[in-house]
Amino acid sequence: MDITLLIKGTHVMEETEGGVNIVDHTGAVTLIQNGPSNILIDVGGRGRLPEIQAGLAKKGLKEDNIDLIILTHFHLDHAFNISAFPKARIIGWNHEWKAGSTFRFKDIETWRIAEGIHILPTPGHTPEHISVIAEMPDGKKIVIAGDAINHKYAETKTISAYAFDKNLYAKNADKILGLANTIYVGHGETIELSS
Repeated sequence: MDITLLIKGTHVMEETEGGVNIVDHTGAVTLIQNGPSNILIDVGGRGRLPEIQAGLAKKGLKEDNIDLIILTHFHLDHAFNISAFPKARIIGWNHEWKAGSTFRFKDIETWRIAEGIHILPTPGHTPEHISVIAEMPDGKKIVIAGDAINHKYAETKTISAYAFDKNLYAKNADKILGLANTIYVGHGETIELSS
Protein backbone atom coordinates (compact mmCIF):
# COMPACT_ATOMS: atom_id res chain seq x y z
CA MET A 1 0.00 0.00 0.00
CA ASP A 2 1.30 3.44 -0.95
CA ILE A 3 -0.12 6.68 0.49
CA THR A 4 0.70 10.02 -1.13
CA LEU A 5 -0.41 13.48 -0.06
CA LEU A 6 -1.20 15.12 -3.42
CA ILE A 7 -2.19 18.49 -1.93
CA LYS A 8 -1.53 19.75 1.58
CA GLY A 9 -4.63 21.46 2.88
CA THR A 10 -4.41 25.19 3.53
CA HIS A 11 -6.47 27.74 5.42
CA VAL A 12 -4.96 31.22 5.07
CA MET A 13 -6.99 34.22 6.18
CA GLU A 14 -6.41 37.98 6.32
CA GLU A 15 -8.14 40.28 8.77
CA THR A 16 -9.71 43.21 6.93
CA GLU A 17 -11.61 46.26 8.04
CA GLY A 18 -14.90 44.62 7.06
CA GLY A 19 -14.18 41.10 8.31
CA VAL A 20 -12.02 38.19 7.24
CA ASN A 21 -10.81 37.51 3.70
CA ILE A 22 -10.06 33.84 3.02
CA VAL A 23 -6.98 34.00 0.80
CA ASP A 24 -6.20 30.31 0.30
CA HIS A 25 -8.50 27.51 1.39
CA THR A 26 -8.48 23.89 0.33
CA GLY A 27 -8.68 20.55 2.03
CA ALA A 28 -5.89 18.03 1.64
CA VAL A 29 -6.11 15.46 -1.16
CA THR A 30 -4.62 12.02 -0.45
CA LEU A 31 -4.05 9.14 -2.86
CA ILE A 32 -4.01 5.55 -1.63
CA GLN A 33 -2.73 2.94 -4.08
CA ASN A 34 -3.57 -0.51 -2.80
CA GLY A 35 -2.88 -3.25 -5.33
CA PRO A 36 -4.89 -2.37 -8.43
CA SER A 37 -7.07 0.16 -6.55
CA ASN A 38 -6.54 3.93 -6.77
CA ILE A 39 -8.44 5.74 -4.03
CA LEU A 40 -8.67 9.49 -3.39
CA ILE A 41 -9.57 10.81 0.03
CA ASP A 42 -11.19 14.20 -0.63
CA VAL A 43 -10.82 16.10 -3.90
CA GLY A 44 -9.83 19.60 -2.85
CA GLY A 45 -11.24 23.06 -3.25
CA ARG A 46 -11.91 25.42 -6.12
CA GLY A 47 -8.98 26.00 -8.48
CA ARG A 48 -7.01 22.96 -7.27
CA LEU A 49 -7.77 20.49 -10.05
CA PRO A 50 -4.52 21.26 -11.94
CA GLU A 51 -2.52 20.41 -8.80
CA ILE A 52 -4.44 17.17 -8.37
CA GLN A 53 -3.85 16.28 -12.03
CA ALA A 54 -0.12 17.02 -11.69
CA GLY A 55 0.12 14.86 -8.57
CA LEU A 56 -1.72 12.01 -10.28
CA ALA A 57 0.53 12.34 -13.36
CA LYS A 58 3.62 11.87 -11.15
CA LYS A 59 2.10 8.50 -10.20
CA GLY A 60 1.29 7.68 -13.84
CA LEU A 61 -2.43 8.26 -13.31
CA LYS A 62 -5.26 10.35 -14.75
CA GLU A 63 -8.72 11.14 -13.44
CA ASP A 64 -10.20 8.07 -15.16
CA ASN A 65 -7.80 5.81 -13.20
CA ILE A 66 -9.43 6.71 -9.87
CA ASP A 67 -11.66 3.83 -8.75
CA LEU A 68 -13.02 5.28 -5.53
CA ILE A 69 -13.35 8.67 -3.85
CA ILE A 70 -14.03 8.92 -0.13
CA LEU A 71 -15.25 12.33 1.00
CA THR A 72 -14.49 12.99 4.66
CA HIS A 73 -17.34 15.50 4.58
CA PHE A 74 -19.21 17.60 2.06
CA HIS A 75 -17.70 21.07 2.52
CA LEU A 76 -16.56 22.53 -0.81
CA ASP A 77 -12.93 22.88 0.23
CA HIS A 78 -12.87 19.05 0.36
CA ALA A 79 -15.39 18.13 -2.36
CA PHE A 80 -15.33 20.82 -5.06
CA ASN A 81 -13.59 18.77 -7.79
CA ILE A 82 -15.80 15.69 -7.53
CA SER A 83 -17.12 16.02 -11.10
CA ALA A 84 -13.60 15.60 -12.53
CA PHE A 85 -13.74 11.88 -11.68
CA PRO A 86 -16.77 10.51 -13.57
CA LYS A 87 -15.75 6.83 -13.38
CA ALA A 88 -15.13 6.75 -9.63
CA ARG A 89 -17.47 5.32 -7.01
CA ILE A 90 -18.04 7.90 -4.30
CA ILE A 91 -18.46 7.24 -0.60
CA GLY A 92 -19.56 9.91 1.84
CA TRP A 93 -20.83 9.27 5.37
CA ASN A 94 -22.92 6.11 4.99
CA HIS A 95 -23.76 6.40 1.28
CA GLU A 96 -22.17 5.21 -1.92
CA TRP A 97 -22.89 6.72 -5.33
CA LYS A 98 -22.03 5.29 -8.74
CA ALA A 99 -23.55 5.80 -12.15
CA GLY A 100 -26.71 7.42 -10.86
CA SER A 101 -27.52 4.94 -8.09
CA THR A 102 -27.29 5.35 -4.32
CA PHE A 103 -26.55 2.66 -1.75
CA ARG A 104 -26.92 3.23 1.98
CA PHE A 105 -24.73 1.19 4.34
CA LYS A 106 -26.29 -0.31 7.44
CA ASP A 107 -23.05 -0.05 9.40
CA ILE A 108 -20.20 1.73 7.64
CA GLU A 109 -17.81 0.94 10.52
CA THR A 110 -17.77 -2.71 9.49
CA TRP A 111 -17.36 -2.06 5.76
CA ARG A 112 -13.82 -2.60 4.45
CA ILE A 113 -12.81 -0.40 1.53
CA ALA A 114 -9.95 -2.74 0.60
CA GLU A 115 -7.46 -4.91 2.45
CA GLY A 116 -6.22 -2.81 5.39
CA ILE A 117 -8.45 0.20 4.65
CA HIS A 118 -11.67 1.04 6.49
CA ILE A 119 -13.92 3.90 7.50
CA LEU A 120 -14.06 5.49 10.95
CA PRO A 121 -17.11 7.69 11.62
CA THR A 122 -15.78 10.92 13.19
CA PRO A 123 -18.65 13.38 13.53
CA GLY A 124 -17.95 16.65 15.30
CA HIS A 125 -16.74 19.07 12.66
CA THR A 126 -19.86 18.12 10.72
CA PRO A 127 -22.61 15.60 11.56
CA GLU A 128 -21.59 13.33 8.67
CA HIS A 129 -17.78 13.44 9.01
CA ILE A 130 -15.77 10.25 8.38
CA SER A 131 -12.07 9.46 8.46
CA VAL A 132 -10.12 6.67 6.78
CA ILE A 133 -7.81 4.24 8.58
CA ALA A 134 -5.01 2.59 6.61
CA GLU A 135 -3.37 -0.31 8.43
CA MET A 136 0.14 -0.60 7.01
CA PRO A 137 1.98 -3.93 6.61
CA ASP A 138 4.40 -2.89 9.40
CA GLY A 139 1.46 -2.56 11.83
CA LYS A 140 1.36 1.24 11.87
CA LYS A 141 -1.95 3.00 11.42
CA ILE A 142 -2.36 6.08 9.28
CA VAL A 143 -5.55 8.07 9.71
CA ILE A 144 -6.64 10.40 6.92
CA ALA A 145 -8.76 12.59 9.15
CA GLY A 146 -10.11 15.45 7.05
CA ASP A 147 -11.26 18.07 9.56
CA ALA A 148 -11.88 15.65 12.45
CA ILE A 149 -8.70 16.89 14.16
CA ASN A 150 -6.11 19.62 13.68
CA HIS A 151 -2.69 20.50 15.08
CA LYS A 152 -4.05 22.78 17.78
CA TYR A 153 -6.21 20.01 19.21
CA ALA A 154 -3.43 17.41 18.93
CA GLU A 155 -1.04 19.69 20.83
CA THR A 156 -3.29 21.39 23.40
CA LYS A 157 -6.73 19.67 23.32
CA THR A 158 -8.15 23.09 22.36
CA ILE A 159 -10.88 23.12 19.72
CA SER A 160 -9.96 25.94 17.35
CA ALA A 161 -11.76 24.72 14.23
CA TYR A 162 -15.46 25.01 13.50
CA ALA A 163 -17.35 22.17 15.19
CA PHE A 164 -21.10 21.64 15.01
CA ASP A 165 -20.73 19.58 18.22
CA LYS A 166 -17.64 20.28 20.35
CA ASN A 167 -18.17 17.23 22.57
CA LEU A 168 -18.30 14.88 19.56
CA TYR A 169 -15.32 16.66 17.99
CA ALA A 170 -13.22 16.12 21.15
CA LYS A 171 -14.38 12.51 21.56
CA ASN A 172 -13.50 11.59 17.97
CA ALA A 173 -10.28 13.60 17.87
CA ASP A 174 -9.17 11.73 21.01
CA LYS A 175 -10.15 8.44 19.36
CA ILE A 176 -7.90 9.31 16.38
CA LEU A 177 -5.03 10.29 18.70
CA GLY A 178 -5.39 6.97 20.50
CA LEU A 179 -5.12 4.78 17.44
CA ALA A 180 -2.96 6.60 14.88
CA ASN A 181 0.78 6.67 14.34
CA THR A 182 0.38 9.25 11.58
CA ILE A 183 -2.49 11.66 10.94
CA TYR A 184 -3.09 13.37 7.61
CA VAL A 185 -5.15 16.42 8.55
CA GLY A 186 -7.44 18.42 6.30
CA HIS A 187 -5.46 21.64 6.73
CA GLY A 188 -1.78 21.84 7.66
CA GLU A 189 1.17 19.53 8.16
CA THR A 190 0.90 15.80 8.75
CA ILE A 191 0.98 14.85 12.45
CA GLU A 192 3.49 12.17 13.45
CA LEU A 193 2.84 10.59 16.85
CA SER A 194 5.22 8.52 18.95
CA SER A 195 4.73 4.79 18.56
